[in-house]
Amino acid sequence: MKRREFIRNSFLFLASLSLSNLIKGKKNISFAQEKESTIFISRGKNIEEITNKLIENMGGMGRFVKRGEKVVIKPNIAWNRTPEQAANTNPEVVGTLVKLCKKVGAREVVVMDNTVNPWTVTYITSGIKESVENAGGITKPPTEWIKVDVGGDVLKEAEVLKEVVECDVLIDVPVVKVHSGGVVTIGMKNFMGIVKDRGYFHRTDLHRCIAEITKYILPKTRLIILDAINVMLTRGPQGPGELKNLDMVIGGTDIVALDAYGSTLLGKTPEQVPHIKYGAEMGLGTMDLNKIKIKYV
Repeated sequence: MKRREFIRNSFLFLASLSLSNLIKGKKNISFAQEKESTIFISRGKNIEEITNKLIENMGGMGRFVKRGEKVVIKPNIAWNRTPEQAANTNPEVVGTLVKLCKKVGAREVVVMDNTVNPWTVTYITSGIKESVENAGGITKPPTEWIKVDVGGDVLKEAEVLKEVVECDVLIDVPVVKVHSGGVVTIGMKNFMGIVKDRGYFHRTDLHRCIAEITKYILPKTRLIILDAINVMLTRGPQGPGELKNLDMVIGGTDIVALDAYGSTLLGKTPEQVPHIKYGAEMGLGTMDLNKIKIKYV
């Protein structure tokens, strides 16, 4: 065999072997690892308008939600606080997302959270219940759970909201704020609101548990929208605290990149937030601000 043919055949063999290994390992490639580290930012005083503009520039809600699918939107509705206090996700952001999901043909749009204060109070005081129902969605109480195998090193299993486990699409919609224990609470930490026993997180390893529940639920999470209309700089997570008005909504599919950028809005660096570092180490996204592309729309 000539030298040129030997090199060519060796190259083809190695290429086919690499492709075979990739196909065999495809089941281990998570949805998050395929995400681009691009985030979109829309600014303005009209919340519905900037939210619509954000989603339009991300390719439209039809990119994330298909006709006939059941959607669960997970905002922060944890606290007995008004929209002006910014401890919960802005109700106009949530209501606009409900409208967009319905418009592209979602079979059902459910909005819910495992709240800290009683849900019978927070759903109303936050303004979210009214906004969701006016938009054609429904709110459901956090009362039905399914035990799942999380598969983490620390968080091996958890009881997760039944609606979240069984939905087709999950949309994560946190408000950006500081947190006394978690440093910040943005996209990843918002998933604590899908778990029944949040106390376990605090009793063991809060940041590792946050990263592990994120890894578990991320394949179902097609879209993350950050409410940065007013960000809470002090006395988080429930406030009342010092607020900074930014009039921004931020969207993307790389939850680590979104949390990394969101932390800078609170005067933090991603390196100061252990669960962001864990998320990056677990391959859930990038925390390197130099590798995050920002598109203003």
